[in-house]
Amino acid sequence: MKPPLPLRAFPFPLNVGTDICQISRVRRILDSPRRTRFINRILAPEELESHKARLDPSPGTILAKDAQIGGRGGETPPWETAAFLAGRFAAKEAAIKAHPHRQLSFHDVVIERRMGKAQRLGSGPPVARIRAANGEGEDVSALISISHDGDYATAVCIAHDPS
Repeated sequence: MKPPLPLRAFPFPLNVGTDICQISRVRRILDSPRRTRFINRILAPEELESHKARLDPSPGTILAKDAQIGGRGGETPPWETAAFLAGRFAAKEAAIKAHPHRQLSFHDVVIERRMGKAQRLGSGPPVARIRAANGEGEDVSALISISHDGDYATAVCIAHDPS
């Protein structure tokens, strides 16, 4: 038997992070007294501001998982809010895992829409803005993909590894 060949290092300085989040688990948190604390822990202040209407607990909204579309008076149905937050949670966890050289918190990662030529429905694909360490230097971006299927949201992040 031949000895194994030496392993050649991956030629690009990239890190990959991934995460999965159960939407029904987030939904239970949103239906509990921990709602506000959870949302404030996950989303950075600018995310809270830009998604305020989506996060507003709308009284009288249909609470069933089956009510994914609609709602009353333009309100966001609770399942849709839970799916959104589960996706953001997974995306931020994936970004944190893709940056092992940093000690990132949820507020150090801001998920934004990247504007581009091929915008669909007025928004581009998501991108993670990674805040500069200690407020010094420039923020950096990382590629994010968020997907939802059934009761799960998943995300993958590809980031530059400076080491």
